[in-house]
Amino acid sequence: MAEDRTNNVASGTLVLADGENQENLFRVRRTKLLVISGPLQGREFVLNRDTFTIGSGNHNDLIIEDSTVSKRHCEIVVEQSGYLIRDRDSTNGTFVQGVRVSSAHLAPGSEIQLGKTRIVFCPLQEAADIPLSRNEAFGAMLGRSVPMRRIFYLAETYSPADVTVMITGETGTGKEILAEEIHNHSSRRDKPFIVIDCAAISKELIESELFGHVKGAFTGANADRQGAFELADGGTVFLDEIGDLSPDLQPKLLRVLEKREIKRVGCNKVRKIDVRIISATNRNLANEVNEGRFREDLYYRLSVVHLELPPLRRRREDVPLLVKKFLTDLHGEDAINQLADFDSTMDVLKRHEWPGNVRELRNLIELAFYSERRPVDLSAFLSLGSLRAGRRSAEPEVNFVTDRPFKDAKNDLIEEFERTYLNDLLARNKQNISRSAREAGIERAYLQRLIRKYGMRD
Repeated sequence: MAEDRTNNVASGTLVLADGENQENLFRVRRTKLLVISGPLQGREFVLNRDTFTIGSGNHNDLIIEDSTVSKRHCEIVVEQSGYLIRDRDSTNGTFVQGVRVSSAHLAPGSEIQLGKTRIVFCPLQEAADIPLSRNEAFGAMLGRSVPMRRIFYLAETYSPADVTVMITGETGTGKEILAEEIHNHSSRRDKPFIVIDCAAISKELIESELFGHVKGAFTGANADRQGAFELADGGTVFLDEIGDLSPDLQPKLLRVLEKREIKRVGCNKVRKIDVRIISATNRNLANEVNEGRFREDLYYRLSVVHLELPPLRRRREDVPLLVKKFLTDLHGEDAINQLADFDSTMDVLKRHEWPGNVRELRNLIELAFYSERRPVDLSAFLSLGSLRAGRRSAEPEVNFVTDRPFKDAKNDLIEEFERTYLNDLLARNKQNISRSAREAGIERAYLQRLIRKYGMRD
């Protein structure tokens, strides 16, 4: 294998490209957690998953039987910039080096505290390879960034396996599209794909929508009716916004997952079903479990495979690819020729935070071409605040809240400043590291660490 080894394993992560076979790997240092105090003192645990969960619940990768630890307390995830620990809205918080964090990158030797338990993060010398897809698309999903090619690899692997899948991510990241593509890449592709939006259907009607009803079951039930699970027989049911499912229906859904059978509303007859269940949510379901609003056993039955779609701001290098695709789909093959300065426009779009994610980008492109002005300036339709069209406002807006610990609020502001500053600096210098470092007056190695920290470059 002809490997690109411009970085070494000690730097944290390494993306390897095999030019001959076009295999792609994401290389990270293998890591263990050493428990130095608490119920598991002296024990060691190797991180062996993309997402390694820690908590008092029985379904975690590291189970800590401690009343001061939440059911799903925190998780350690592998990212392009290294290992990231994320608190899952635990009751007593997650602390790194004595500071309470919502999320933080872990350096070798970092001390983590959860309740009464203290853990040391210990990278090992050997490396672990995490495979990425060779493809820049999975059906209608597009992306050449590392986070997306990891999603594609997992989707390619598990689509044919008929396992239950949970898709999480912010609004507009493409959860329903990914769910349908998983269905299309499975042996059930020729059977129905039925979508149920748990947030859009009233509490009184959703049970009937899912399980069906018999005539006379309730007022207005004038005939027998099949529900989604019967209609999708042999195919897939996609439960969107699963976090909005009412507590009284959660045990019934659990029964479907465990026994593959349902009862229509108003009927005691058991009906066997053959469906695959894919669910999605933009909620923090781990927090819902901690607060007792969502059943822990149902959560883990739904997330046998968990795919977390990254927000667009974490896959900025995909913006030009998506723009070209949307331009072609919405306005034809020659639409790109109607744009004003494609490269400069892409620099502006990459700096946007995209709160609406891919959906926002698509809507912007659709809207821009309704204008009669040519060439089309996409950035003119984008509200970029202090970075609008690459120009800073005279009084940049700073947002912070004072009901959080001082250190947390300060760290968030510093992170926002660093990310914004680096985006602008790199764009001005056309991604040239040495020139950017000279302009900023900082060491090249420090700039590279910041770039890796915010996942701005492969």
